[in-house]
Amino acid sequence: SRGSHSTVFPVANLWAEVYQTACDTTLTIEGGGSGAGAGRVCDNSEKGTAVMIGDMSRGWKASEASVEPNGWVYNCLKGDTSRSAGQFPIAADGLSVVVKKGGAADVCIEGLGGLTTDQVRWIYSDYTAAELVATGWDSMALPNSDNNDATHLWSELDASCPSAEIKIAGADSESGTYEFFMDAMLTDADNGEIFDSNRPDGYTNSAEDEVVVNYLESNADSIGYFGYAYYKANQDKLSAVAIKNDAGNYVAPSPTSVADGTYNPLGRFIYMNLNIDPTDLAMTLPFLEFGFSDVGDALVEQVGYVPLTAGGDASMEIQRIAYLYHSHVWTPAQKDAYWCGSDQTITVAGSSTVFPVMNGWADAYSGTNSLCPGYTLTIEGGGSGAGAGRVCDNSEKGTKVMIGDMSRGWKSTEASTDDGYTYNCLVGDTSITVTQLAVGLDGLSVVVKKGGAADVCVSGMGGLTTDQVRWIYSDYTAAELVATGWDANSLPNSDGNDATHLWSELDPSCPSSEIKIAGADSESGTYEFFMGAMLTDSDNGETFDLNRPDGYTNSAEDEVIVNYLESNGDAVGYFGYAYYVAEQDALSALAIQNDAGNFVAPSAETIADGSYNPLTRAIYINVNNEYMDEVYHYLRYAFSPLGDEIVNGVGYVPLSGSSAAWQDTWMRVENVMNS
Repeated sequence: SRGSHSTVFPVANLWAEVYQTACDTTLTIEGGGSGAGAGRVCDNSEKGTAVMIGDMSRGWKASEASVEPNGWVYNCLKGDTSRSAGQFPIAADGLSVVVKKGGAADVCIEGLGGLTTDQVRWIYSDYTAAELVATGWDSMALPNSDNNDATHLWSELDASCPSAEIKIAGADSESGTYEFFMDAMLTDADNGEIFDSNRPDGYTNSAEDEVVVNYLESNADSIGYFGYAYYKANQDKLSAVAIKNDAGNYVAPSPTSVADGTYNPLGRFIYMNLNIDPTDLAMTLPFLEFGFSDVGDALVEQVGYVPLTAGGDASMEIQRIAYLYHSHVWTPAQKDAYWCGSDQTITVAGSSTVFPVMNGWADAYSGTNSLCPGYTLTIEGGGSGAGAGRVCDNSEKGTKVMIGDMSRGWKSTEASTDDGYTYNCLVGDTSITVTQLAVGLDGLSVVVKKGGAADVCVSGMGGLTTDQVRWIYSDYTAAELVATGWDANSLPNSDGNDATHLWSELDPSCPSSEIKIAGADSESGTYEFFMGAMLTDSDNGETFDLNRPDGYTNSAEDEVIVNYLESNGDAVGYFGYAYYVAEQDALSALAIQNDAGNFVAPSAETIADGSYNPLTRAIYINVNNEYMDEVYHYLRYAFSPLGDEIVNGVGYVPLSGSSAAWQDTWMRVENVMNS
């Protein structure tokens, strides 16, 4: 049973017709709008009887449900508050602004080339011209205005258009289409702007799009809006208006313009929301699996919407459907069949930065009392150079492995690539091809002993600029630094002596002690990344200063750096965020000035939103394509919410399952499997 929104109805209805014929299942579909879909899946009796699936053409409102950290499980706040729903985008829609084909409105707009968002706003808004201007509206959108707020004539848009009142139509207030159109076009809706119901003909509205179609057919000077599927079903009678997008181009809705994002700001997803209950999910998840199949995608296209990409379908299967099966439906044998397959031995080596993730995955996947105890994972370190070398069977780096871990990209001396993710080994066994997969985001952390002299100094300053970090680590003289873009003002208390690097040179309140430097060794991807981000003339020879009184303490093992910092309160080091999280009782992570001029410390939030820059980076595993079949089930686990929990737990930020980055990464795996 399902409560359906009129926009989602064509998809839900066609999926149901095909599915119930093939599977001897009965699906009952009702309308009522997105509000009804949200309410009924939450068993809110004010909206109707409870359903297993609630259809919506908008996201959840904060008043309807709270969202869990994964971003797609919603906990009901009205009705039965013990219920939760899993949200699934099922297709993309281009909300279409429509007029009667060949009518006065059609001829007018065709002559204009389309409508701007400011023109659409004026057409529908209850605001006066003065109120519109005060809230960002461009009055040039109305070049032939009669300066009368009581009228909204087509001729005000252009003198060639008729002097007829614009009649407006659209969705009712229970509809997600209403909410979405209001947010996109009535840009001051949060402060009371709304559809103008005081027009001569009012605002003709309904939860049923057919009512809007009939109104437009009967009124050639009217304009309306609804989902693209309804426009397509009525395109012999109606014309869809081209809308000016954020690039300044007039674009009409079509499968292509919706899919590529050029039809904006009126492109959107439509959703099904599944009640999270073991009995319900046992029936609804197979239906949704059908929907995301090739057959289901073809049916989406048939009704006029744009199906999810192959990557989008995969993210729904692995990140949501399989997770709900695993958590609520499957028996141990079913879990084993999906996550494990046949037992394998998998060998891994490389970056110490990636090691916590790989080790955590290995413990949960193949350890004692694990998900797949028949598997054996052997994980070794050695740095990114070892990861690159050993996956390419370069005996100088060690024995061959199936997966090489790296916290940097490939060097041109190690491998060649045509597509940016498939690498052909240039050293070792040159017949080997590997696929690079990002497993998460790291914020390389600049760290000092908690409460030590360095910590007190930098805390007083509010953080370090990138120029200050460069000076701390660089082997360049001040003159060489200045000649290569360094700002001398970053050292306000300089002693003018290139042989010293004192904390007091950064600020007179800091101690006059030499800054001891520590970090990764030259085999590490962390070393490469930090050098590229901070020693900005490294291509011309700038490097870490080995000639300091204490030299440059470095290691491929981050624990060595931790121990050094704990023993030296005037030392500074750097390594991956996960190691900082593990040692945050003993160490402090310094705030670094970002490209917006703000001092930002690393955290899961600042790494994910990109504000911790320039030290945020992706971390990688690289799979020898020869072994993709053997490691496939393990990778499917790693890129599921179960694997994400490990990534989060060790202190990194997983790729979001709904993100383009996750989809692109996973499709690399599928492409190798399919080839």
